[in-house]
Amino acid sequence: MSMLITNIKRICALALVAVLAFAVQQTMAQCDCPCAKNKPVAAPAAYPTETQTATPTTPPASAPSEASPAQSAPATQESISHNVLLKKINGNVNILINTDGSWLFSGSSKAEKDKDFDISLALKTKSGATYVFHWVGDASHGVEFSKQGKSSILKDDFALFKQEHSYAWSYRFYESAAGKRQQYEEHQKKREELAREEKEARERHDLKLEAEKKAEQKNEAQKVLAEERAQEQQERQHAPQQRQNGGGGIIGGIVNNVGSTVNSVVNTVNNVASTAVSGAVSVASNAVSSVGNLISSIF
Repeated sequence: MSMLITNIKRICALALVAVLAFAVQQTMAQCDCPCAKNKPVAAPAAYPTETQTATPTTPPASAPSEASPAQSAPATQESISHNVLLKKINGNVNILINTDGSWLFSGSSKAEKDKDFDISLALKTKSGATYVFHWVGDASHGVEFSKQGKSSILKDDFALFKQEHSYAWSYRFYESAAGKRQQYEEHQKKREELAREEKEARERHDLKLEAEKKAEQKNEAQKVLAEERAQEQQERQHAPQQRQNGGGGIIGGIVNNVGSTVNSVVNTVNNVASTAVSGAVSVASNAVSSVGNLISSIF
């Protein structure tokens, strides 16, 4: 009997050991602690990613620019008046010159953000004398400009308009940072100073000083033209691909790209063209020194 009890105890002990071993094995399989060294580690799920497609950007449209061909006007004994509609920019430009030398130059344009509006109009008489009216100003909020004056040069030369004359205009927009407006204002200040000194000399009947101041005004006009031509040539050299037509070259009546507006109108009324060939700049007007000498004044 005692032998039977002993055998039963052994069997129960072996069964308990087997149950404990199985329990330990299951516990180890579910354990995340360092003791589960042989447990395979699943690879972490990849972080979600976004596929970004580059949106093509369209460069901003360049501001419009125009230059007219030379246009003929009949002889006049009275005031000279030209009114031009600038359709591309919903604007206009007007010039009025009276027999006493008083004049009014005005115009308008649509807005072009962060740009300056540059416009010139030239008149040329049969004698070859050329008079340029020029204005530069901020176009960010639209343009409404008006400048006026009274010139003894225009008064003295008005008889030249008794024959027919020609005229031309051009405009363009510059980046405000280019400093074009500052340059214009400096020249304008100089012109006003010379005109005032000439008037004072005339009132004092100082004929010598009056003549000197008139000559200085003509020299100032030629200086402005020389600067405009130099800047235009430099501009062409830096970006020849953007200048297929010259500042004074007229193709098909109206060109869409002009350089200097002053140079453009002077070249046009004097029938001088500027062209760019094979990336090299050839400014024909620079070879015609007489053109500069024909500018009677710039206002």
